[in-house]
Amino acid sequence: MKVGNLVVVILLFIFAAPPAYAQPPKMLRKCQTCHGKELTGKKKNPSIVGLSYEKLYASLTTDTPKKMKRIANKLTDEQKVELSEYIFGLEAPKEDPKPVIGC
Repeated sequence: MKVGNLVVVILLFIFAAPPAYAQPPKMLRKCQTCHGKELTGKKKNPSIVGLSYEKLYASLTTDTPKKMKRIANKLTDEQKVELSEYIFGLEAPKEDPKPVIGC
């Protein structure tokens, strides 16, 4: 990654954190195709909700899983930042408590 791009990413992360009411990015549909509507995982694809911004951004740039490369390569740097910020801002779903049997 170029140093200039890294500086832009860091500055965007520091100064442009999305508000809780931010609209989902248009490219989010690409993520939902494999990771499910709520991004909590689907079939063999893991949940991406609850991951750090750094991990999300890396998965779109430098540490891209093989099956994501085709899609990630089509995204602009701005779209990668926007997706990473948005998904990072989502809350992981709370698990339903297991029922107590025999009470």
